Amino acid sequence: MTRLLSNYVLKNITCILLLSFSVFTFSQNHQEQVEQALKTFETTENPSDGIKNLLQIKDIVAQTSDSLQGQYYLNLGIAYGQINNADSSFWYLNKAEKLAKSTESNFLLAMINNTRGLVYMGKSEHEKSVEAYQEVMKLAEGKNDPKLNDVLSKTYGNLGGVYFQLGQMDKALETTKKCLMLSETLKDTTDMALNHLRLAMVYNNMDQLDDGITHLSEARRFFKDLNNTTMLVHAENSLGKVFEKKGQYDVAFKHYETAHNLVKSVGEQEEYASTLLAMGKISLKQSKLKSAERYAQEALTFSTTHGFANSEKSAYDLLYQLALEGGNFNQALGYRNTYIKLTDSLNSVEVKARVADLETQYETAKKEQEIQKLTYESQLKDATLAEARNAQIAIGVGAVAAIILLLVIFIARQKKLKAEREAQALQVEALQKRFLELHSSPSELSVELDMDDLNKKLHTALTEREFEALKLCVAGKSNSDIANQLFISVSTVKFHLRNAYSKLGVNNRKEAFQFMLKSV
Repeated sequence: MTRLLSNYVLKNITCILLLSFSVFTFSQNHQEQVEQALKTFETTENPSDGIKNLLQIKDIVAQTSDSLQGQYYLNLGIAYGQINNADSSFWYLNKAEKLAKSTESNFLLAMINNTRGLVYMGKSEHEKSVEAYQEVMKLAEGKNDPKLNDVLSKTYGNLGGVYFQLGQMDKALETTKKCLMLSETLKDTTDMALNHLRLAMVYNNMDQLDDGITHLSEARRFFKDLNNTTMLVHAENSLGKVFEKKGQYDVAFKHYETAHNLVKSVGEQEEYASTLLAMGKISLKQSKLKSAERYAQEALTFSTTHGFANSEKSAYDLLYQLALEGGNFNQALGYRNTYIKLTDSLNSVEVKARVADLETQYETAKKEQEIQKLTYESQLKDATLAEARNAQIAIGVGAVAAIILLLVIFIARQKKLKAEREAQALQVEALQKRFLELHSSPSELSVELDMDDLNKKLHTALTEREFEALKLCVAGKSNSDIANQLFISVSTVKFHLRNAYSKLGVNNRKEAFQFMLKSV
């Protein structure tokens, strides 16, 4: 009898050990799945794809560690911020913040607040953006922690961008200098190069062109070492513009020429045509009309062949100026008529594209509303099942307590679901209103912008790059489309647009477009 009892106990202990091992293995598999998904997200270029992939594992995230859950919600917050869905971004960032505080992770808190600052920047809510960045500084300044210093460096750069956009150049200069010093401490050569570019922008805006040239030259040196041809082209172009502004046309031409030769190694990009046009304009200013015409004709051929309509239009404009300069008035009239026809055609295409884009946004908003609703219903269902399982195990008072808890959770989730629905309804209503406005008066959207005329109406003139970005912005182009067309990064596009908005005295794309309509 004793022997049988011993065998029974031994079998039970074995079962418990096997069960414990199975649970541990199951948990480890979930941990690894989430970690792999987060690694994949880091290399995903399309934020929408990143969101889709992360939401596919939402059911197993709750079974991982709090720190991993915090990282998961942070990345969702980042992704929603990148597609300008601020409400969803803040919702996930708030979930991440609760987990970060429970685990006392200053690094995660710093990342959350840095992301908040970026989302507020996208909404042009500058004061809230500054407040978020100041929270990062409270967490990271004075700490000898490489990870915190890395976040702090990014925050300084972003904060400098806010001050630049607000026209507070002294603060922008001070903050960007801090950013450069920190990137030098971290020995992050990429950030060092970008910070030199930022400082150059600030100095050039303050008309301290020599200081701007110094930092552009440093940035160029770093980009050469990093073998970053794209940013090297940007640095050379910027140097060309500064020297052109100083009236040193020979030096400006050399930088444009260097940028043009670099573009050849990148491939058939529109920057190939724009650098040719820049050399043509310099040649025109130097009265080298034959050289200028050669560059303009080559740019025209390249743009026409590859479908770069904006560069094609600029080429016709340059040829028009050259014909006038040479006294060929009939030829000048022909170039001008072609330029006008091309402009009208582009405006028509862009209006249709903007309408199609708004239709897509409208449909996306409806789908997001449905997805959010299904998400909450799924979460509520999971909570109900969990409570039901607990109710089967619990007895007496425990069962009553579980039911009460279930009711509380249900009511809270219903309130949250109602709030989300109302927010989604407002977004859809706004999109519908804008869509109807575009359909009702498309002719009002054909806006032809002229940089010189526009700058006469501003206290602070737009730079050529800011004007190019603004023109594409009011034409309804997304930041990604503008980046591809101007051959710059999305971050640089946002930087140019923020600066342009500040100079126009507007807060967003809609107000910028309304400003342009009143100005023409």
